[in-house]
Amino acid sequence: MSAPLSDSLSKSFSSSPPPGSPKEGSPVIRRLVRWLSRRCLRWVYRDVRVFGAERAPESGAVLFIGNHPNDLPDVLQGFFVTPRPLRYIATLAAASSWPARKIYEGLGVIPVVRVRDARAERRKGTDMVAVNAAAGSAVGAALAAGHAVGVFPEGGVHNTPYVGRPRTGVAKMILEYVDNGANGDVLIVPFGVQYESPYRPGSDCFAVVGAPFSMAEWRTLNPSGTGSGSSQSVAALVDTFHEALRQVTRNATSWTQATTRDRLIAGVAANMPGDDPLEASIGLVAQAQWLVETLEESPTTGHSVSQYETLVRIRTIAEELAIAVESLGGIGTSARDQADVRQALDGRRSSRVSIASLTMSAPVAALGWLIHGPIFALIWRLAHRFAKAPVDLVALAFVPGLYLVLLWYLLLTVGLALVLGNTGWSPWWSLLLPLVAPRLGDIAVAWRWRWRCWRLVRGARAWSAPERQRLDALHRELTALWAGSTAAFEDESIKLRDQSGSTIRRNSARRNSAAGSQ
Repeated sequence: MSAPLSDSLSKSFSSSPPPGSPKEGSPVIRRLVRWLSRRCLRWVYRDVRVFGAERAPESGAVLFIGNHPNDLPDVLQGFFVTPRPLRYIATLAAASSWPARKIYEGLGVIPVVRVRDARAERRKGTDMVAVNAAAGSAVGAALAAGHAVGVFPEGGVHNTPYVGRPRTGVAKMILEYVDNGANGDVLIVPFGVQYESPYRPGSDCFAVVGAPFSMAEWRTLNPSGTGSGSSQSVAALVDTFHEALRQVTRNATSWTQATTRDRLIAGVAANMPGDDPLEASIGLVAQAQWLVETLEESPTTGHSVSQYETLVRIRTIAEELAIAVESLGGIGTSARDQADVRQALDGRRSSRVSIASLTMSAPVAALGWLIHGPIFALIWRLAHRFAKAPVDLVALAFVPGLYLVLLWYLLLTVGLALVLGNTGWSPWWSLLLPLVAPRLGDIAVAWRWRWRCWRLVRGARAWSAPERQRLDALHRELTALWAGSTAAFEDESIKLRDQSGSTIRRNSARRNSAAGSQ
């Protein structure tokens, strides 16, 4: 996915690390964590992608800011928005165990104490003020050394259908660094983690990297206040962070509205040219959000009755198509599932799966499931048992689920060694099992998702001819109505940009006036 970003920002931006600069962590720990993160994500989600990764600068001081709707999966996905070592600013409360502390050290994590954790940390004897002051200094040192720092500025998991307003802590840290003799510029890079169905295995998730902006340029345009502690400066930077995150995330006022939006995106993406409906869905988010928000308004609020009825019809078609996919066991908000059913309605062969490929890979997949099936079932059972909220489900499947998988590998290796020893083989051959088991797990899980795709297509082809024709006609109608609504969406976007520009100019004038009077 291309991004309009100048070479001076994305490629050539750099700063020389000063002598004695802080370390980015252990390369061995980083590689291990990325390897484990990839396994965890791909064993739960069908497709894990990053779009716009070319926007991330290859060198120099960078602050990556991300949304945080789904706990640990967001953190793991963040590791892949850049190939560079990413030093997270993270809560100290998550490093209570010895393995977690060692991972924090190996990744160069900068610990902070959140307000919500203050009471618990005080009971442990933690000096919250000292920890956060040290964190501010560590962030400044990391940026001065040209490191990539990552943070979720919402201040914790924000399990709502919209990105929350960032807390002020990170904005204060960055302003303090910039306003007190920063060693070069700092680029702010937003990334949004988007889920089509966050708590359902086999759905897709992806990160969208937004356009970077320069803190030096931002400070020139926002000179309000005389220092990093200025409430005007902090509020302005928080607003900028918030808007940058909104541009790379999906936002709605309610979960019902979010479901309608995602069904609409999936239905339209299934009819887009090309063979990647997931990538196509990214460009549809803004118009889909406008459409569902418009439907919340009165039919006479700035729209003709016929235009409003058209939008209602678009929503109705999207819901019908999603229900049809769900009746086959698919995910109605999945662009890939919708595209697979769409191909079946057209009589086209699926480009992602065939019965021949499934048959050929079935023996290896069966071996993978023989090894992993029991432990996967136990992990999900325990996750459902102990999850206090849906947002905890996948996080618990990852940790302590990962520990359980490693323990399971150990037990299988010991068992295999005993069997080999009793049958005259060298027990050392059992050490191959933990080396090949993860790859077998990859094959088994991927086979399962392909099998689901094949069943989805087969089910769609089994519909009666009149039903297939009806759904095919709905797809065509949705495509035409969506294209027809694009002009209204663009007109509305121009109005909003003009209003936003006027507001920015008024606010800038007020700030300049206030600064001049001081």
